[in-house]
Amino acid sequence: MSAVAEAIGTDLYLRLREDILTGVFAQQQRLLETSLAEHYQVSRTPVREALAALQQEGLIERTGNGYRVRTGTAEDVIEIYEGRIALEPALTASAARRRTDLDLARLESLHETGWAAPTVVAGHEANAAWHKAVWEAGHNRTISGALDRWAAQLRIYDQGPPAPADDLAITHDEHGEILAAIRAGDSAAAHELMTAHLVRSRNLRLDVLI
Repeated sequence: MSAVAEAIGTDLYLRLREDILTGVFAQQQRLLETSLAEHYQVSRTPVREALAALQQEGLIERTGNGYRVRTGTAEDVIEIYEGRIALEPALTASAARRRTDLDLARLESLHETGWAAPTVVAGHEANAAWHKAVWEAGHNRTISGALDRWAAQLRIYDQGPPAPADDLAITHDEHGEILAAIRAGDSAAAHELMTAHLVRSRNLRLDVLI
């Protein structure tokens, strides 16, 4: 594959992935190579490759001669949170030990951005970015890659009415406590606080699905 073709394929994958995560394509909507190629003004080959990668990532599923955006069941959410609760607190503890000054500055900035977000949806997007910054501060690309994949799946499961606004205030307080533990280098507290935060988040999602 030429460098130009590879660049087109990567760009299309990223664009299509972001459109799926932000709800441009509704759940159950069929995703066909021909219509997507026309929509993005590319050939069918990069579309086919992007769809295969997104299926592997768990964001879409095969249906007939096309694909559709996945919908999450309560069992899917439980499985994802089993993985997150096993890995994310450990990476948060690592962030308390290994974070750099730049990591800390990014976390503090995103924490304030989440609180000042103009809408509930923007607030939840900022909180998701904060979690990703925590993973990056833990400096373990293998674990952060797995967490990013699971978080992307949860984002498409969340399409629909946003979580209540009062949850943002609770989330902001919990993030603040986790951030304080990371800032202080207290890995045990960071681990414990992130575990409790994820358990509450899991229960909120299950309340919607069950």
